[in-house]
Amino acid sequence: MVNETEKVLSAFAQMYFFKELVQDQLQFTEDGSTEKEVADLLLNLGDIIVAIQLKARSDADKTEDQEKEIKWLNHKCKDAKKQVKDSIMHIRTGNLPAFENERGQYISIDPDANIIPLVIFMNEDIGDKYDHVLRKHSEDGMDINCLSFQDFQTICKELLTPIEIVEYLRWRLSFYQNNGNVNISIFMGDDDSVLFTKPASGEALVHQFLAEQYGIKHAKEMEPYVAPFQWMLHNLPERVVAESIDNSSYPMILFFSHFDRTEIKAFEERISRALESAKRGEYTIVGSLRNTLRKYVIFFVSTHDGLTLPMDYLDELAQKGEAEFDKLIQVFLYWENNEEYRIDYVFRDSSNQYLK
Repeated sequence: MVNETEKVLSAFAQMYFFKELVQDQLQFTEDGSTEKEVADLLLNLGDIIVAIQLKARSDADKTEDQEKEIKWLNHKCKDAKKQVKDSIMHIRTGNLPAFENERGQYISIDPDANIIPLVIFMNEDIGDKYDHVLRKHSEDGMDINCLSFQDFQTICKELLTPIEIVEYLRWRLSFYQNNGNVNISIFMGDDDSVLFTKPASGEALVHQFLAEQYGIKHAKEMEPYVAPFQWMLHNLPERVVAESIDNSSYPMILFFSHFDRTEIKAFEERISRALESAKRGEYTIVGSLRNTLRKYVIFFVSTHDGLTLPMDYLDELAQKGEAEFDKLIQVFLYWENNEEYRIDYVFRDSSNQYLK
């Protein structure tokens, strides 16, 4: 069963990771044994899984003594580390059932996924006086990110996209492993910008991460493109015609959840171009987006009356680029009137192996 604090975490995660990616009903029974659980919540991006253990301090048990509250957290963190190790072990076996996501779909867990463990605690009285990385104490142990729920909220609000949040958790762990608990960090960008952060205060490291990834100026410039992209993903289930055995929006959500803000900016710019073309009554392919590492090609088409181009024709065009791809998407827009336009998608994915 999911308790109230887990419901709060799940609801918040759905705002940034989308319902398709959130799994919080993770109980299972193995070979007739007692019931077990795979973490408190999984953020499942298919090839990447954030496995979260949540620890909450009840109001009735709280004290005004911060040392006692930190002692409580340290005790709970030991339990959380063992639970995380058990969760990883369960996932690696490949014997888990498909678990329901918040969209009501049953999604299998990839046993070969890159697993990022995370401990989140709910106890605002501790503030930032906690170990931001739980260190391993044996050769078979592991270092694990630890966050207050408040700091986790900060991360999600600043980083905006699922893959950036994932990449930040990797980067954050490496930062603390390499630097320890530093009080002040100074970052100097290629554009002569200088950024001062207090890493342990309010999860200020997110700003240094963004500066390293994009540059301070460019990171801000790309922010306005993210909101319409998120709106698109939240409304995607009603928009997708998926050429797959399941005819589901899930593969598209999974695909787009890996977009960083550079890809999002390029995507939104082409959407705008296609819309303007459709508004002028010019029906054509207005652009494409290709990523050779992630093996996808997206064509942006301005059209009318919901007409689409044959996917086989687009497949031929994509093959002329010579780079390999296994995902082909047609994004088509058509203008209805001065107050309304439509955007739809046709998606062809050759894998879909984790959707049951």
